Amino acid sequence: MSKNRKKSKNTLAKKSPISYIIITKTYFDDFTKTAHKFMSLIGLEPSAFDALSKRTKHKVMLMRHTPYRIRAEKDSKIPRPYIKLFNQVMSNYEKTTFYGDPTFKITFMEYVTFGLTLIFYCRNYHKDEHELPQDQIALLDKIKIPLLKYVEDHPEDHYRVRSNSILNYLFLYVSQPNYRFYTSTESGVVDALKCRMENLITVSPIEMERRKFIFDRETHTGYRLGYYDLSSQSGDLAPVMAEMPINLLENENNKTKNQLMNQIKMNLTIPVYIQHHALRRAAERLDCKANVFRNIIFSWSFHNPIVITAANGQRLICAQYIKGKHVGYFPFIKVDGAVLLLSFLPLSSPITPEGSILQKELGIQLEDSKYIGLDKLSFYTKTDFSTLPQLESALKKAGMWHLTKIIPDEKKERKENGILKNFFVMK
Repeated sequence: MSKNRKKSKNTLAKKSPISYIIITKTYFDDFTKTAHKFMSLIGLEPSAFDALSKRTKHKVMLMRHTPYRIRAEKDSKIPRPYIKLFNQVMSNYEKTTFYGDPTFKITFMEYVTFGLTLIFYCRNYHKDEHELPQDQIALLDKIKIPLLKYVEDHPEDHYRVRSNSILNYLFLYVSQPNYRFYTSTESGVVDALKCRMENLITVSPIEMERRKFIFDRETHTGYRLGYYDLSSQSGDLAPVMAEMPINLLENENNKTKNQLMNQIKMNLTIPVYIQHHALRRAAERLDCKANVFRNIIFSWSFHNPIVITAANGQRLICAQYIKGKHVGYFPFIKVDGAVLLLSFLPLSSPITPEGSILQKELGIQLEDSKYIGLDKLSFYTKTDFSTLPQLESALKKAGMWHLTKIIPDEKKERKENGILKNFFVMK
């Protein structure tokens, strides 16, 4: 008997369905505060919302929107810490960024939870106009016209555009070309019983294809290379599988993909694979930057690739971290109908255009270069070049001075804070 009594005390009582549609004073006040900000944003006085009757306001507030919740696809191999990190970053983003003009201080969280409720009601209230007095419809029309115009004129602030933007960066942070990439789908799920719209993002994994290549009488494993298209306007978060035009692989220096496509009517492409060795070398040589930086390099390098010929005749793909700025090169071979990336060379390598000039200016050999640390990005981000005028001059002549402008990652910073900070630097 005592056990049953104890169990009943610890059992949470189910909330009555009616409790979900009750507009509490706290919710009413918070919604009104945000509505006033929206009125100012669209050029109206806050009193435009206050003029509505209490009954009309309750109708406007009824279908609530929840903050974003990110979840893993059912039965998928996504580490729980990743989902936890995604939710922490998204929550932080919602609380610290603004919708529209920051002057009006409408946080993205307020936009999602209160603003979308207001926007969705104004877009659809005509369906229930028989339940509203004509004077209330007139007051709603006064709000509806400028509100929907503002939304249409600012598509860059649309909730899906904004959420996709931060998710794209999060996927750059965790995706590994030799392991798996990530994508997601966004959905608004109506929970009629709780009278709310749940904003959900479901993350799913994309396992990378492995392939065996045989050359020089040895077997080498390559992983299909994908990259996130940072220039895409479609909002698609799935990675693009890298392809290289055959003509680009065979033509002379500095012929970009776009230039070649204009020169020939038919442009055949072959898939790109990467050895684990190349990824390890990139991590070693870009030592002060996290995985996100390497994924950005893949994005820039293979969206519009540039191929050059090294001093020893080896063909190299330029590793770009932004358009026109290189941090190294990918030596490759064409084998079995595919491109296989073999390694990652720093700009200081003697066979690269930059490295050959640098070593001539400094009068050093390859081993000297490694001993000094010229093959590591951290050397350029941490060295005080004001005390080394000869080295500064040599770097500028070699076209490597831009490496000193790259901002290294902070090791002691909380992950979610570091991700957001770097996200805005990239933007």
